[in-house]
Amino acid sequence: MNTLFQDVRFALRQMRRSPGFAATAVLILALGITANVVVFAVLQAMILEPLDLPRADRVFTFAPHVSGYPVFSYPEVRDVREGSTVFSAVAAEAMQVFGLEFDGSTEPVWGSEVSGQYFEALGIQPFLGRFITPSDDDHPGASEALVISWNAWKTRFNANPKVIGKVVRIDKHPYTIVGVVPESFRGTQKFLQTDLFVPMANQASFEGVSWLEDRTNKMVFPIARIKDGITREQAQSALDTLAARIARQNPKEEDGLQYKLAPPGLIGDFVRGAASRFLSGIMGLAGIVLLAACANLGGLFAARTADRARELAIRVAIGSTRWRIVRQMLIEAFLTSILGGAAACVLSWSALNGLARWVPPTDYPVHFQVKPHPSLILVAFLISVAASVLFGLMPLRQIIKTDPSEAIKSGGSQGSGRKWALRDVLLAGQIALCCVTVTAAFVSLRGLSRTLTTEMGFQPKNASLTKFDLSQAAYTSESAAHFQQQLQEKLQHLPGVEAVGYASGTPLADTTSIAVYKEETTDFRTSNEAFEPFSYNISPGYLASAGTTLLAGRDVLPTDTEKTPPVAIVNRQFARSLFHTDNAIGRSFKNHAGVSIQIVGMVADGKYFLTSEDPQEAMYLPIRQQPGFNTSVVVRTHPDATGAAAADMAATVRKIVHNLDPGIAIRSSGAWTSQLAFSFFPAQVATVALSLFGAFGLLLSIAGTFGLASYSVSKRMRELSIRRALGAQAKQIVSAALGRMLLLIGAGSALGLALGLAGSGLLSHIVYQASAQDPLVLTAVALTLLLTGIISIIAPVRRALHADPANLLREE
Repeated sequence: MNTLFQDVRFALRQMRRSPGFAATAVLILALGITANVVVFAVLQAMILEPLDLPRADRVFTFAPHVSGYPVFSYPEVRDVREGSTVFSAVAAEAMQVFGLEFDGSTEPVWGSEVSGQYFEALGIQPFLGRFITPSDDDHPGASEALVISWNAWKTRFNANPKVIGKVVRIDKHPYTIVGVVPESFRGTQKFLQTDLFVPMANQASFEGVSWLEDRTNKMVFPIARIKDGITREQAQSALDTLAARIARQNPKEEDGLQYKLAPPGLIGDFVRGAASRFLSGIMGLAGIVLLAACANLGGLFAARTADRARELAIRVAIGSTRWRIVRQMLIEAFLTSILGGAAACVLSWSALNGLARWVPPTDYPVHFQVKPHPSLILVAFLISVAASVLFGLMPLRQIIKTDPSEAIKSGGSQGSGRKWALRDVLLAGQIALCCVTVTAAFVSLRGLSRTLTTEMGFQPKNASLTKFDLSQAAYTSESAAHFQQQLQEKLQHLPGVEAVGYASGTPLADTTSIAVYKEETTDFRTSNEAFEPFSYNISPGYLASAGTTLLAGRDVLPTDTEKTPPVAIVNRQFARSLFHTDNAIGRSFKNHAGVSIQIVGMVADGKYFLTSEDPQEAMYLPIRQQPGFNTSVVVRTHPDATGAAAADMAATVRKIVHNLDPGIAIRSSGAWTSQLAFSFFPAQVATVALSLFGAFGLLLSIAGTFGLASYSVSKRMRELSIRRALGAQAKQIVSAALGRMLLLIGAGSALGLALGLAGSGLLSHIVYQASAQDPLVLTAVALTLLLTGIISIIAPVRRALHADPANLLREE
């Protein structure tokens, strides 16, 4: 034990003697460990861990099929609650935006309509007051109970402990706060914050129309808790039997009905697969960065061991065992790793706290439930120990093979010789690994560029977008239609306005789909539908204001009302899927109610849900034939206007809306381009992450190459001076000093490019339209590596060429 303490003290003295070396090693390792800890923390929070609920392994949602979108009609969820004996509680949830009127102003707040067993299914206890119960949800108007989130209690009600019993107005209706949820519960989706909870029985009072008995209206997310003693397999079997019985009882609406158990938190399993692949790919690249860091440190330790060859030889000569020396090296590596791990914990903690507080620019209540956890210290420690062993053992062969007599004779200043040293192999490997991260960075930049320039089917530039929900201001269908038309007329006469239109929603922000059937269909059960296209109800002028080009036919007209035959405008993919043609003008199809709708216009394909999606079917219906409350107003300014002009126009729209009705809560308003930021969020995250990895890889490559080049030149300065004194040319000097170095750089770069090309499959899980085989990507990577190599060796080359042979030989 005494010898162990002696080795620790000696290692600490070595670090104090070489603070620059120690600080560099700690920093390199800290950055490598931080990348892995942060990515693992996100992976753990979003994928590996369940929701923060009591006995979360008993809580599930349902999906219509494996990895399907877990949304059902309310009767379908009620059937499970009433017809199954394997669940202790079954509930439904429908998220939407409410207009919360408080202290004289109305604000849009995201909340959920929940059925009576919702909080029972979750198994949580109230922070204050009580929760919504089945008696509150027994029938419409049974209760005006309101439960608020801990976040809303803290920010909107100033953490008032007497908030219970306070009356507020939601969509003009009085509601009484009866409870506050605990701080740990933010909602049933891991990336969304829910602030209000109201009884689902009151749904019609918020939305103007009831869907509680409509089996075709898929509006709710199920949540259920399996009874104790019942396995998941038993619950699934019971659901399969129940689904078959419901389908027999309702053959038209429920044909093919399925309930597949899925863990909640990521919209069931709908985004779990994509998120897992994305984060696993990022984790893989973080691991490559750590390996490159270890290779870099291994090279540094190997070079340092070579410098200490005479010291180590003397220790062996006076009786120290080689195992004692190996242990000494491992202790030095371990202390370096522990310091690097401690620094990584601080950096990771700061990064995760920032991520938890970050609010992306979007209409949705996005909140990442990623918080620093004590277990991450253990993760950092384990990575540190593994890294210390990995790079600490790299000089092992040097120590074992060292001949004490030869090392003492040479004075520890042997030339590099012709043999390939371990540090040479490590440098080539490090360059190869760094090349992979640089390739990934350029692939992500190329992918982001393609995403930003992809054809979306609309032109957000020079347009403002303002959204609000008239049901929150107690409008009827008729009064809502009148307000929308009145607003459009006022906006059309503003200076600088090119076009004005409104819709029930906009692409890449609002998603509604409706079942479509062929014209000859007479049996409208689900299994007979052709597909479910994205559907938007639009006003006359919307296509022009949105910048959506009409390819054929006509636009929506003011005369397209509920009294005229139903019409639609569809995109090319719709026409191809239903009619196998690019032009479907004059053709007809039917909706789920059996109503025939004629196609009067054609538009180009676009992006509707994700910028990375394949071509999807979409249709546009006249809003005067399909009245609604959700209103998205698009105002297009003249082409020579700036982005600021679009933002100023949005402010003008808000002012006019409030002049017409001060009680309308604006959900969002601004330049349309700024409101699309969240649509590009995945591509931007991938680009930032991979660019950081690429930048760190480049720094490691420069540091490793510079270090080995400097070391190689320093060890051969006497030889190079003699060569120069004998008349060798500069080219010959450089070739002698760094010829092998250039060969290592070339070999490592070639191997790295090959690995990058082989890893295209991995990159495809991280970046949309990723391809390492893109000529621009390959050219950029090659030029970057060439520039990196030049930067790395330029200082050692200058030293080799400008050294004074006379002075060096005199010193020798």
